Amino acid sequence: MWKRVTTRWKRCWHGVARITYPRTWPRVSVSDPPLTLDRLGALDVGLVGVGREGRATWARFVERHPGRPLTLYTEHAPEPAFIEQLRPGLDRLVCGPMPSRELCRHDILVRSPGVSPYRGALGEAVAAGSRTTSASSLWFAEHGGDRVIAVTGTKGKSTTTALVATLLRAAGHAVTMAGNIGRPLFDLDPGHDGWVVLELSSYQLCDLEGAPAYGVLLNLSDEHLDWHGGAARYRADKLRLAGLVRPGGLVANGADTALRAALAGHDDVHWFNVDHADRVGQAGVELLGGGLLQPTAALPGRHNLANLAAAVAVTRLAGVPPPDPQSALESFQGLPHRLQRLGESGDGLAFVDDSLSTTPVATLAALQALAGQAVTLLVGGLDRGLDWRPFVAPIAETAPHAVIGLPDSGEQLVELLVAGGLQCPGGLHVSRDMADALDIARAVSRRPGLVVLSPGAPSFPRYRDYIERAEDFARHAGLVLPA
Repeated sequence: MWKRVTTRWKRCWHGVARITYPRTWPRVSVSDPPLTLDRLGALDVGLVGVGREGRATWARFVERHPGRPLTLYTEHAPEPAFIEQLRPGLDRLVCGPMPSRELCRHDILVRSPGVSPYRGALGEAVAAGSRTTSASSLWFAEHGGDRVIAVTGTKGKSTTTALVATLLRAAGHAVTMAGNIGRPLFDLDPGHDGWVVLELSSYQLCDLEGAPAYGVLLNLSDEHLDWHGGAARYRADKLRLAGLVRPGGLVANGADTALRAALAGHDDVHWFNVDHADRVGQAGVELLGGGLLQPTAALPGRHNLANLAAAVAVTRLAGVPPPDPQSALESFQGLPHRLQRLGESGDGLAFVDDSLSTTPVATLAALQALAGQAVTLLVGGLDRGLDWRPFVAPIAETAPHAVIGLPDSGEQLVELLVAGGLQCPGGLHVSRDMADALDIARAVSRRPGLVVLSPGAPSFPRYRDYIERAEDFARHAGLVLPA
């Protein structure tokens, strides 16, 4: 039986912990009977976090239990338009630091993905015995997972989710995307009877109860160490999908050494990117049974070929592959903020938005996808203690024309790259802010060339999210983000 990670996994707040994986992956236990939205009507409920998913949960709770009170907790006051929707005398909004004693008085806490159950007031409440659930768990309790394909991985989740949806539509199926890709599950039409392609972050997986019919594990490297409390717990939470997905429904990347180690001895895994399977080749995705799926301009780089191979493999496993996957792929437009070309300045410089890059793995993948072009890289953001040292040599192999560090971690990254021997024709620089970074980029970039925002770090606290960071990049480049 799966236990919350406290003993099997070594606790590690910084760096990489040595992890011993089970030989056969344990099934994740769920509540019996499962906690449903209907059952919340008889409980004192606290809703922790009022972001996109929290608001969708609030709306569905109010719809189901119009006369029941609800307490909403948020560190930052929401905009007046949302506050005006709250029910006088029933909805109680608590803004600011969350006192754990206040949280503990509720029968159940419905946690939004951004709020960690391992730290802060919620972590203290959980340690004191408070029961928590999530919107995703509540949705699964009511809808099940018969036609659900769940996708996770350190990078590539959103692109793979969109590719799976594209292939399903090409096969003639009704499909909707939800989860971390931006649409909460409770925003879906309750009567939807098609496929749901669900992107799951580690924030959502850490306490998820539900059994998707199929699951995809793309890759595994360290991320969100501060939120999870270390590398070991992050990896354990990410790998929970292996214990949630129904037996025989797991697809995993055989070229990822961390996944191979974690799932060794797990007989139910359907591997891709290995011999005798859908795999990345020199010219595209080599299909099981023969044939070649060639990439389009919307899918640059070998990392996107791996995403495509995953999408092909899971639709094949689900028995719903499109009759002509190449034609289906031609309709794929790519996703915003993922190596998205915004436009040109008129003097030979093109600007590429990869603002969703929040890890060194993602930044390296972007540079590898653009290898051979004169790239000026804008890198840096929130410093979460990730170790960039293993990436110095691979970054050097991509031969960027110039590197410009963005605050707050940019100066440290530039120093690390210089110490590692990286030399760039356009130099390595440190900027004060995005405006300064773009001024430097215009001065040092080669024409024709690319100015690429691929920060390898989260956007906050300087920006609300990666979208606001991308907007700032576009504005100072003299461009606007596509609608």
